[in-house]
Amino acid sequence: MEDRQALLAENIVKRFPGVVAVNNVTFELRYGEIHGLLGQNGAGKSTLLRVIYGVHKPDHGNIYIDGRKIVLKSPRDARMHGIALVHQEITVIPDLTVLENIALLGFSWNWLTSRFDYASFKEYIDRIMSRFRVELELSEKVRNLSAAERMLLQVVAALSINAKILLLDEPTSPLSLHEIERLFDVLNQLRKEGLATVFVTHRVNEAIDVCDRITILRNGEKIATVESRAIDVHTLIKLMLGREPEELYKVRTDKDVELVIGRYATEIPLIEMRNVSTQPQRAAEMPLKKINLKIYEGEVVAVFGFVGAGKTELGKALIGLTKISHGDFLYMGKRVKIKSPVDAVRYGIFYLPEDRKIEGIIPHFTVASNMDISSLNIVKRFGIFVDGARELRISLDMIKRLNIVTSSPYARITQLSGGNQQKVLVARAMLTKARLVIFDEPTVGIDVATKAEIRRLIFRYARERGVSSLVLTSDVDEALGLADRIYVMRDGEIIREYINRNVDRDEILKNLA
Repeated sequence: MEDRQALLAENIVKRFPGVVAVNNVTFELRYGEIHGLLGQNGAGKSTLLRVIYGVHKPDHGNIYIDGRKIVLKSPRDARMHGIALVHQEITVIPDLTVLENIALLGFSWNWLTSRFDYASFKEYIDRIMSRFRVELELSEKVRNLSAAERMLLQVVAALSINAKILLLDEPTSPLSLHEIERLFDVLNQLRKEGLATVFVTHRVNEAIDVCDRITILRNGEKIATVESRAIDVHTLIKLMLGREPEELYKVRTDKDVELVIGRYATEIPLIEMRNVSTQPQRAAEMPLKKINLKIYEGEVVAVFGFVGAGKTELGKALIGLTKISHGDFLYMGKRVKIKSPVDAVRYGIFYLPEDRKIEGIIPHFTVASNMDISSLNIVKRFGIFVDGARELRISLDMIKRLNIVTSSPYARITQLSGGNQQKVLVARAMLTKARLVIFDEPTVGIDVATKAEIRRLIFRYARERGVSSLVLTSDVDEALGLADRIYVMRDGEIIREYINRNVDRDEILKNLA
């Protein structure tokens, strides 16, 4: 790593009405380093990035590039100084090719003459991708790309404007584990080539693995800048939270599981799958193979497995979105056929998808409407019209009970953080008459403290209401801290079952080695 300073944001203050988003923060970035920026939602990470990128004008403080003071009035000014921002929200045009999107994002299209030299621009982009070891098919339509390829497209567009400072705002949030590894390979090459990279993430392990230094923000203030090789996960989480992190995962006790286990010998399971196999509807789906699974009333069950193990397919089989080709589905001991999500709702089975932005929230709806969309009967008047007063009363109650941070029940849900959007979806489930709620990766893309809050909500929901919960997770610690029983899944099969009482973490992981 070079020692030469690329950027210095000195004593930055940024205020918004009623809040100081960034308070006297000094942040230094060097060439040839990946500098992590960590903090909970609302810590000031994204605001600081937008000050550096010229989106926000600081109320106080200065920015220096290569030791020279500059004034950034807009993102255009930032790009002229070699600063590029890559958003976690992947901003591409699906019907255009990779090359065309790179040209648009890199401002390389000559709009005045409407002429575009494809051949020379392609040659230029080919050289960039070869230098930084990025593999993309430039003639491919963007709609056919994976999330990782779309993220890499944005990185190439940034490099096409000769960026020397790259600001990455939560770039791994939409990516799978395999896709993250692919992005990291490119980031390591950027480091070798001497670029200065700011890497905003909420994933503590990820920051330690990929970053050279890490700066921690809390409540808009800088807490520390540390060398990543000299800090461990526990200490880093403590700096982020300002308290000990021991209870972030464990929300249940051995006494809790004993209460549930005591009923197994006499009770009929709420849901049971016997030797269930499925017929994939798409090539990317993992077929399920002879699945045997039980879920009792009021029980929290976790299905643990890595990305691609078949967990999502299992969840969708329970609501009729994956076709069962063999085996039996039992509800309260009786064989039933669930052919669609409508059938699932009739049986009180409610599914919260992993991709909350695409399959979960309704972006143009308010917080209140997103909560009650699956239970409109409780807010209707005369069975026809939505009773605004009743909707307001119910949404305010859920906002208070679930500690949802929003300016108003009528705020658009896209204005909320990822963690608060997830809480709204939990509220949606709670407002239905669900008997089983399936949570598919409920804490992915959420900051550390909110993860713990979501887990407590899931557990409390099961215990207080007697509603069963099925948690599909790739986080073994989440499974251990939350569930009464754990199923381990690999390649579409359940390979082990554990009663979660003094279960060894390493023993579970050995199943997937």
